[in-house]
Amino acid sequence: MKNLLSIILPVLEGMEESPLKHQLLTYFPQQAEHFATVEKSFTKLTAIPHDRDQLKPFFHSWSQTNNSAVTVAGLSNRMTMLIHKNTFVPDEAQLFRSVANLNRIVDEDLAVVGRVLHSDLFYTMATNTCGDDGWLLRQYLDPSARAFKYWKDQNSLRNKDLLIGLLTTLVHEIYTHGEVEFILPKFTRWLEDDYGFDKDTLKHTLAWITVHCGPTEKNHFFYAVNAINHYVKAMNVNLADYDLGEIVADYLSKKASVMEIISAGLDPVMAEEFQ
Repeated sequence: MKNLLSIILPVLEGMEESPLKHQLLTYFPQQAEHFATVEKSFTKLTAIPHDRDQLKPFFHSWSQTNNSAVTVAGLSNRMTMLIHKNTFVPDEAQLFRSVANLNRIVDEDLAVVGRVLHSDLFYTMATNTCGDDGWLLRQYLDPSARAFKYWKDQNSLRNKDLLIGLLTTLVHEIYTHGEVEFILPKFTRWLEDDYGFDKDTLKHTLAWITVHCGPTEKNHFFYAVNAINHYVKAMNVNLADYDLGEIVADYLSKKASVMEIISAGLDPVMAEEFQ
């Protein structure tokens, strides 16, 4: 069975030679322990039929590690704000090419194409799985999930260096590709066998996962690569001066912390085994 790294690494190996490719191929394998923690959390989730009220904290906090469309749109907004504030941009045409590529990451999420907001697809998945939409209550937000989202938003919306936001988006998109591909067969078996979902209900419930599988997230990742390449030309920045190690490590460690904590609350009997 494939693990997260075995899904992610072939995509990275398919990149054109660049400092980005070298760093991603160096730093992602160093996070094997955190990848394993995430894998265990989804394996535990889909191993047995849980009480549906136990699922609500899991889905609420998990959603906070995935919902990034607004953050990406905000980063795009910050880039165009450079023009409106008359900030010196060495090559404005390259800046707008960067924005154009960044915006392609959220076309599906914002229903510019596909006609359905991806937040609505997640709502359907979580609500059908949990039995009702009580999972939306903020009481189910674990502090670790809040910290993850705060960190990602700080990088993309608050850090003065916009390239940090672009690099964080890059890491998020390739990680998400691995996650959705990894969980699809697990969720399919779990909801079909343990909860008895018929084929039609299963199709609608899993739409949030399936629409991100295949080329979707891979394309988003390469749009993020293009956005970075145009941005460094626009601002006359040397990409080799940036070290991705801290961003990759922070992203995976914080994501793993969220998943470990929220899966530990699923079933007291199995929590000890997870440790």
